[in-house]
Amino acid sequence: MTNLMTASLSAKQDILAELKQGNTAILKGLPPSVAMSYGLALQAEVGQAKDSPIDSEAVAMAMLGRIKEK
Repeated sequence: MTNLMTASLSAKQDILAELKQGNTAILKGLPPSVAMSYGLALQAEVGQAKDSPIDSEAVAMAMLGRIKEK
């Protein structure tokens, strides 16, 4: 299984079922991008994708301020 898109439907469902039960050991040995794709699929399935708590505009303004100081 090289990625989430090429895995068989039953394999995807089995892995997602294991993840729902908290078994993260099933992700060991997978490339990080594949493990992340399962995490994103799980978030999408349960509908609990969270926005980042980081305020991008505040970070950008702070970086610009730092650049101007130099």
